[in-house]
Amino acid sequence: MGIGMAQAATPGNTASQQLVQFDIPAQPLDRAVLAYAEQSGVQVFFDSRKLAGLHSEGLRGSYSAEGGLRQLLLGMPVRYHFSAPGQVGLERLEASGEAMELGATHVESNRGADWVYQTPRSTSVITREQIDKRPPRHAADMLEETAGVYTAVDQRDPGLSVNIRGVQDYGRVNMNIDGMRQNFNVNGHQQRNGVMFIDPEFISNVEIEKGSQSGMGGAGVLGGIASFNTVQASEFLGPGKEFGGRIRAGHGIGELGNGTYFNGSGVFAFGNEVGDVLLGMSERHFGDYRAGTNDADNLGTNIRNKNLFPEAWQDWLESEVGDMSSVTRSQMIKLGLNLPQDQRVQLSYMATDTDSKDAWTYQDENNRYYYMRSASNDITAKNVALDYSYTPDDDLIDFKAKLYYVTTRQDRWNAGSTASQASGNYYGPYQDRFQTDTWGLQLQNTSRFYFGQHDTLSFNYGTELFQDTFKPSSERVPAPNEHTNPYASGATPQGKRVMASVFGELKFEHGDWLTLDAGLRYDRYRLSGQTGFTAFMLPTGGPAVDPEYVSTDLLFDVNQEAGRFSPTFGIGVKPGLDWLQLYTRWGRGWRPPSVTEAFMSGKPHGGGNEMVYPNPFLKPETSHNWEAGFNIFKESLFRDGDRLGAKVAYFDTRIDNFSFLDINVDLPGTAGVIGTSLGRNAYQNNLETTRFRGVEYSLDYDAGGFYSQLSYTHMIGSNDFCSKQLYMGGAQSRTQVGTELRPVDFGGVIIMLPFPVYQVGGDPALDARVMCGHVMGNASYMPADRGALTAGLRFFDNTLDVGMRLRFSKGNGENLNAQGYNQIDQALWPRYEVYDLYASYWMTENLNIGLSMENVTDQAYFVAMGDANNLSLARGRTLTGMFEYRF
Repeated sequence: MGIGMAQAATPGNTASQQLVQFDIPAQPLDRAVLAYAEQSGVQVFFDSRKLAGLHSEGLRGSYSAEGGLRQLLLGMPVRYHFSAPGQVGLERLEASGEAMELGATHVESNRGADWVYQTPRSTSVITREQIDKRPPRHAADMLEETAGVYTAVDQRDPGLSVNIRGVQDYGRVNMNIDGMRQNFNVNGHQQRNGVMFIDPEFISNVEIEKGSQSGMGGAGVLGGIASFNTVQASEFLGPGKEFGGRIRAGHGIGELGNGTYFNGSGVFAFGNEVGDVLLGMSERHFGDYRAGTNDADNLGTNIRNKNLFPEAWQDWLESEVGDMSSVTRSQMIKLGLNLPQDQRVQLSYMATDTDSKDAWTYQDENNRYYYMRSASNDITAKNVALDYSYTPDDDLIDFKAKLYYVTTRQDRWNAGSTASQASGNYYGPYQDRFQTDTWGLQLQNTSRFYFGQHDTLSFNYGTELFQDTFKPSSERVPAPNEHTNPYASGATPQGKRVMASVFGELKFEHGDWLTLDAGLRYDRYRLSGQTGFTAFMLPTGGPAVDPEYVSTDLLFDVNQEAGRFSPTFGIGVKPGLDWLQLYTRWGRGWRPPSVTEAFMSGKPHGGGNEMVYPNPFLKPETSHNWEAGFNIFKESLFRDGDRLGAKVAYFDTRIDNFSFLDINVDLPGTAGVIGTSLGRNAYQNNLETTRFRGVEYSLDYDAGGFYSQLSYTHMIGSNDFCSKQLYMGGAQSRTQVGTELRPVDFGGVIIMLPFPVYQVGGDPALDARVMCGHVMGNASYMPADRGALTAGLRFFDNTLDVGMRLRFSKGNGENLNAQGYNQIDQALWPRYEVYDLYASYWMTENLNIGLSMENVTDQAYFVAMGDANNLSLARGRTLTGMFEYRF
């Protein structure tokens, strides 16, 4: 842990004389101190290297915070000092009684994530140390080594979309920054229907909770929760230290910089027992880059029509990826105030502004590919939160509250149509804007009860409320021909969705071998807004001769609400071995439709003949998931002080009424032939059960001078997507009910001839027709197996850290050489093996220099599930350096 801090779950408690019920088993002292911090609520600052080799006999019973620490350290060559209320520092003493010199230190391992391997549920933590080993260019890079987690990456789009165990989009995964939900989305009918914007420079760690959740943040969640936790002032302050921070600056090196320009940040903190202030700023610049060229045959024959135009494809592979320039600037302010009686208030503000481009690949007359800009984006995301906590030395009270506001706005310039004006399909360049505003309120409390020396019961309960409001606008003038077809405007509609939730979760622990938990939540939503489109329908009513189709406006004023209870249950058991824990979990989830799914209408990405129609009759999704797994956590396994952590889990998530984008729907008014409307899209509920299952593996071994981590995800099976072809019904039929004599003029001679008379009516059989396979989006194909292996060595008292990382996927093989849509590559997931090297050297206690070489073998690859419309290969061999100074 290096010089670090054992952060209690409820910081701010004082070392008063009120009693705390401790239950800390015998274990290495550094682990015992972490358990003390968790149970007492005291922040403990210590250097884990200086506690190496010391073993604690544990602590059980009722003590004051200071009395418990004194007893825990009894007979140890360690002294403590309470420098502020709720903060204590530890120092190891030499035989002479003098404190040991610390020297140059750094974070020496992932011990801050050890709790993952001792927790009976599927969870993962990405530490700051892991992030720094491969400085992320795209925020998705931070997640690539985490089992069970995927990301849909468009290298041009800095937006991050998190996929957990195959599930993503529209809030199925709660993506949040410090608990603030990031619900922005602009529908492009591809792989990212919901993105967030987070600057990796401000990340302290990322926590991933997988599956349905009964606690805070679980409302509307089917896949899990991805929490991006930002830095706090306490990370830079400590006993007797009232000012601190860090400065980071990085850049690509020479020609191997490969489009990586200045990336840096500054974070400054100052404060004392009264309060603290954190200020941060960051700036990131990227440009055009060259992709890798080796092992290009892994990409198959169909990407960019390789099988038809091999020379053009080879030129595309070897040329720079164009229009990749982007600039991101971020600011952060956090103001914390410690109030009397263990209360704390914190006001935080974070803003990120990013500029990026969209580009399409075109083919010129010389059979060469080139990039043409299709859009320019200016995106601003702002987060404001007010946090309050009350954590007295009372087992019944551990209260937290949060009020927050998130607004994300995208201003986009769009290129005009490439069609000629005479064709009737031309439209000019235009501006549009998409904005999502989210208000949120969170209240929760945890009460703890102790029974004897071995049994503990905790009860976490609270409420969560959030409201999403969508505010789109567009200056687009429709092409003339668009008025002669079923038409609607605006790809992201105006509307509002409110969700409210109450929840409670009980957790019972018997000694250190049995853990039981059971939770129940009730979610309720209200969806309101207006939407509609035009359809061509036959007039209904009395019989008519040769009825003609007429343009009919179908408008929907929606105001609907519903609610549902969702339970969870889990059990963890240690079968007589301290280092082995078996666990299983079961849970239900419920997600009502989002505004975009229900109300969206218009063109999904500004061009072509595609059209998306609303479906205000979408049903909520329901899920049931279970998992079974085991944890291993063993210290001093092969040598004194080493540790092994392992986590393996089988998961199975089944979703009923799964909402997917049907790319071939028929509209009301259809008669006779159906299923020929490719390009008319609408969200539908899958009539089949949608299932995501697999096995995930995580392994972490650290022996001080050597360490390694392994993660791997194996997905199983595939899904069918079936729905009503006439997604809103309204099929019509013409039935002849007789004839009618009408005059016909033949050269001045009037003759009465019989004409058929038709009765227009509904067609229930056509309405009931089901078709399958017309699906587009991230759920079309199960994510491919993917893994990562890291191995490293530490030298010179752990100040020099060098290592290698392997990222690999066997691919899914779907349509690599025989794809139906040559220009739509969303189904492709080629295999790849990518090697990275890194080195980090702490020259002094405060100064670090890092190097990272990504894609050492210059592999031609891309991270799959990306947007086909902006398919871009990942960077080739890239070398960057990073300077960091802490003070």
